Amino acid sequence: MKSCRIRAEKFFWKSFSGIVLLLFLFASQTQAQTTVPETNSKSRVVIAPYAQAVPNNSYTFISVNHPSLDSALTQIGVGLEVVAMSTEIDTAAGRAVIFTIDAGETHRIFVANNTHSTITSSIKDSRTHLISTQDSAQFGSIRAVGINEDPTTATTVNGINKFDNLSQLDFWGVVYVESSGTGFPMEFIGDAQDSTIGRNFHPSILGGVSGKSTGVARGVN
Repeated sequence: MKSCRIRAEKFFWKSFSGIVLLLFLFASQTQAQTTVPETNSKSRVVIAPYAQAVPNNSYTFISVNHPSLDSALTQIGVGLEVVAMSTEIDTAAGRAVIFTIDAGETHRIFVANNTHSTITSSIKDSRTHLISTQDSAQFGSIRAVGINEDPTTATTVNGINKFDNLSQLDFWGVVYVESSGTGFPMEFIGDAQDSTIGRNFHPSILGGVSGKSTGVARGVN
């Protein structure tokens, strides 16, 4: 009887330990999916030097487009965050949006004060994202990071080298001043429009094959 009880206790603790481990792994995975990776790797980062959100005055709008370049994989993971701006939920997750963009899709990101009358959580869907700032004038910048940790390694699809990195995407943005109906465009450094065939890698990595690939783009330099 005693041996049965001991076996039962061992089984319980093994099961309990397994459950705790699963919960830990789930929490770690969730954390990874809700915060922008911390990296300074130029091949993973796109930046915009300026953004703002001012109550009753202005907000920031960003679009991210997957133009289906021959050198791009059909799905690319993106993490985008505001820098030096206080958000409604002022944590790493509250300052960020994480999404996967498919070929041909456009995702929209709004950065607006949490008291804005029309830019609220009601506008959010699978391709529309909102970062709510605190109800005071906020000035900062935008930082986007590719979720893929190995952006310079190609995946061969039907004989074509394709990459999962932000230099395959188009970023566009504007700081819109509502009071005057005007605004000014944002400059994004490191996306497809800013990129060229990479020059900071060994030629064996960059060398495109005629009719198959263009080589990996350079990202931020």
